[in-house]
Amino acid sequence: MICLLLVAACTSSAPDITNTPNDEFVASEAAGDVRPDNNVKTGDPKTKPLDKQETQAAALLINQLEDAKADDERNAVIEKLVELGPRYLDFYRAIDREEVALDMMFVIRRIERENDIRPVETVEKDDPLGTGKTEGAGQITGPKDPDYSHDKEDFNRSEVEQFLAVRLAQAQQMLDSGRHDAARQVAEAAITLLPDSRLRGEFDALISKARGESQADLIVAGTISLQPENLQYASDKKGALFASALQIRCFLKNVSKDPITLRLYEGEGKESILQLAVTYEQLDYGGNVMTQRGNVRLPITGGASIQLQPNESYEMTVPLESLATLDSDAPRKNALGVVQIDAALRVYGALDADGETLVLRPIKFPIRTVHVFPFGYDLSGATSRPITSVRNALDKGEAQALFMTAHLVGKSDRRAVGDLLVAEDFDDSTLAMQRSRLLALTVVFDTGKTWDIKRWRKWWDENRLRQ
Repeated sequence: MICLLLVAACTSSAPDITNTPNDEFVASEAAGDVRPDNNVKTGDPKTKPLDKQETQAAALLINQLEDAKADDERNAVIEKLVELGPRYLDFYRAIDREEVALDMMFVIRRIERENDIRPVETVEKDDPLGTGKTEGAGQITGPKDPDYSHDKEDFNRSEVEQFLAVRLAQAQQMLDSGRHDAARQVAEAAITLLPDSRLRGEFDALISKARGESQADLIVAGTISLQPENLQYASDKKGALFASALQIRCFLKNVSKDPITLRLYEGEGKESILQLAVTYEQLDYGGNVMTQRGNVRLPITGGASIQLQPNESYEMTVPLESLATLDSDAPRKNALGVVQIDAALRVYGALDADGETLVLRPIKFPIRTVHVFPFGYDLSGATSRPITSVRNALDKGEAQALFMTAHLVGKSDRRAVGDLLVAEDFDDSTLAMQRSRLLALTVVFDTGKTWDIKRWRKWWDENRLRQ
């Protein structure tokens, strides 16, 4: 019996293992329990991240686009950028350079159209964790809306409804100016406060419209520039105008694949509107801030109709002469104004290549900021000679003038201004001047909001030569 068992063991089947020329062992048969999906999967080359050389090559093309002067040169570079394909979309979207902003928007839209790429819609799930697990007898679900039902209401419903009506009007203004996400957030917050509001239907309609417009195809892209960057009131009287009107230069670019016609102005009551959502802050050397927000509507009274071919741009300038509608008393205050402008253009009408009416959503522009100085401030002198202006303010003990001049100090003047502000005479200054000097240091060097003079002097000793 022992011999028979030995013979059976020696003749049983086993995997055929052969010796390779490189002395490596390779099984000629796969194991019986192997699964075909256990094979190593190679990455899709279309989704492979950009390497360093590819990123540098794309950046070089964008620099060439910025430097190109003739339309033929720009179009040639744009075609090269488009040919690079979808792998470069994330890199393109991260480009934040005003000179090529509209061109990059056109490149992105071309790649998305040619490769049938659509924005990924967010899908709400009942199971936010994606586990599908249950705890006890109940299934895990997302957070429930608060229960605002009451057997006896302990709040004044009419006052809440009045508040919601104001919020509805504000959300509608945001939607009209192209701020779709902000309008939706305001509306959603309102119905969370009072889900059974009599305005619930109007809020729901606004939310639906905001979502639809925010996901609509972008046809015309825009950017703006503000000139001059520093404004000044023409007088210190109530409702005074700017000494020089703020010129809002709007650049529009057709980023679609077909020609379009923009109907900008067709007579009184048929004009396009440049709507500005303005945040106006008034600052002083003590760190006090007064903030006002409002909307300014500027009608477009020229331009008639313009036709834009794909990738073609159009420029128009709209003047803003004052902010009296926002704060008529601002010219009477010895304060520095910081104006943040969030602009959108509502075009009166648009036509497609066949002359059919085209629904065009508001053209949204990037947010821009300008400063507004009071009438009595020597803006011209401080702009041309900021170091002299700082020295004069220190000598005369003009705390507010020193604070305002700090906003005009350029990189080449920082070291000299820093020496003046941390000098030994700081200890002999008045309390107002000490506050102003500390705040001016924060403005010039963008750090140290809570530092005292000892901390500033230590920092200055370590960083002076870097300025």
